[in-house]
Amino acid sequence: MKNTNNPTYPSHYETYKSRDISVQVSAHLSSIDVDRKLPDFMPRIVVTEHNGADFKDREVINGHSYPTPDECITQGLKTAHAYIDRHA
Repeated sequence: MKNTNNPTYPSHYETYKSRDISVQVSAHLSSIDVDRKLPDFMPRIVVTEHNGADFKDREVINGHSYPTPDECITQGLKTAHAYIDRHA
């Protein structure tokens, strides 16, 4: 039986300028949006920086929500790329 109360959203993984990027989609409803039928989607963005055998995960805050999971991933990747470009 499929659990429709906790749907699975897509994730995306890629490498950009030798850093690993993970963008996960999560549904988000603020307290003022509880009457909405469809949630907005917020990206959880993690950039992994490698330094030899060591690595650091950096969570990158986007601060926006998007109407579809696909748009959420697209915008999350743009945010990750901009973060990496600023810190290269």
